[in-house]
Amino acid sequence: MYYEAESYPSPGFPVKNPCLSFWLQNTRSSSLLGHRTTESLPPSVDVVIIGSGLSGAATAHYLLTGSNPPKSVVMLEAREACDGATGRNGGHCRPYVFQGYHEYKKIFGKEEALKIIAFDMANLHLMTELIEKEQIDCDFWLGESYETCLDQEAADKRLDSYQVFEEDGGPIEGVVKMTTDIDEAKRLTRMRNAVLTASFPAASLFPYKLVSHLLQLCISKYGLNLQTHTPVTAVGTSAQTEDAQWTITTPRGKVVANKVVFATNAYTATLLPEFLGNIVPGQGQCSAIVPTPSYSGKGMMDKTCCYSWGKDNFDYLIQRPKDGIIILGGGKGSSPHPGAIRGCTNDSGRPGEGGKQAEITEYFKSAMDKYFGGWHDPNSDQTGDSLRSGEGFLYDWTGIMGFTRDNIPFVGNVEGKPGAYVIAGHCGHGMARIASCAKGLAMLISGGSWSDTSLPESFRPTKKRMRQTSQTTKNNEEV
Repeated sequence: MYYEAESYPSPGFPVKNPCLSFWLQNTRSSSLLGHRTTESLPPSVDVVIIGSGLSGAATAHYLLTGSNPPKSVVMLEAREACDGATGRNGGHCRPYVFQGYHEYKKIFGKEEALKIIAFDMANLHLMTELIEKEQIDCDFWLGESYETCLDQEAADKRLDSYQVFEEDGGPIEGVVKMTTDIDEAKRLTRMRNAVLTASFPAASLFPYKLVSHLLQLCISKYGLNLQTHTPVTAVGTSAQTEDAQWTITTPRGKVVANKVVFATNAYTATLLPEFLGNIVPGQGQCSAIVPTPSYSGKGMMDKTCCYSWGKDNFDYLIQRPKDGIIILGGGKGSSPHPGAIRGCTNDSGRPGEGGKQAEITEYFKSAMDKYFGGWHDPNSDQTGDSLRSGEGFLYDWTGIMGFTRDNIPFVGNVEGKPGAYVIAGHCGHGMARIASCAKGLAMLISGGSWSDTSLPESFRPTKKRMRQTSQTTKNNEEV
């Protein structure tokens, strides 16, 4: 989708009264709530990281455990730790394995598009390695996911990308299983209207627990200084040199740092105006659902999934192996105000303009029965299609994502600003990329070259990219 930069004002700052997601509701005993490692801010440090979601936490981890760690790192968070997009997503670590390839090829060319897809798969392996190595208890489940199409329009789009990817030498064998037989697709996915499905490796997890573990490890073992409820209101420097020192301003005082990392996703343009229009906020809505008997116990879904219909309507879901709760996100196709989603920074979850959309909430309440066969247990002694008390829709919430014109993040040094780095604009696909992005960024911050990282060249936050993405995406608007 193409959008004009001038159509969007500065995103401002995270709202002060955010709602609680399913994940945040279940971590009210966390020792990170209200955490401040020191009573006051240190006057100067080597590195300041702005943001405490997965981008900030993973960057801190790879920085502090690397071969050339900084002497001191302060992390500044406007609200509670992990209270942004990471703490509100669907808990889905799901790579693109062919989806989107055709679009990436149109924008970046064959070789770069192949690198982007390979980067996603490498991230799944890195996440698995990180969680196992650090023994992180985050309900991590490694298995497979379905990419399911509910009508021919969506199926044609997915098949096109699959075929082009295969023709260009993309790894398909042993990675992707494509099912085009309609009856078999329905049987596998249990979705009434499935016309095509593909399965491939993916994972699910409890995102807050992952970030919390990384932050606590960095604090206790490597000296990270985490300061919550400390919003950054300005970042400036008086000398644009290789030894530039950055002044980070907060309501609690200022910190001078040699390097600053903007792990600020949707809010990046507030502190870095050159990203205005290049990273645009967008509101997402997600829900938790208690399954019926048919989808509990031995009837639980054995794969995560994303299902799509029409030009670009889609939902995504996981069923948590630990408790069976279904996390269902999306619902934008039911929104009567789709324009209110793009540009919105309100994650208070309150119904109404700018907050949670009641129509999407109602959609979540009926989506499982609408799409999945046998949602109501035929052996139940309940009459009609009624649910037992406590079954079905439990709760829904909102979160704010950061979208870029070319559907890939900005990762690396901000051109023209030595010592300033960004890892933002994850387009709702952060869980499938952030760990690898953070590892590569940590190498750059520690003095490594771009070639030392596995980062795709297209991720660089260059002035040229920010000028060109507008025209490139406009030329490919049909994508």
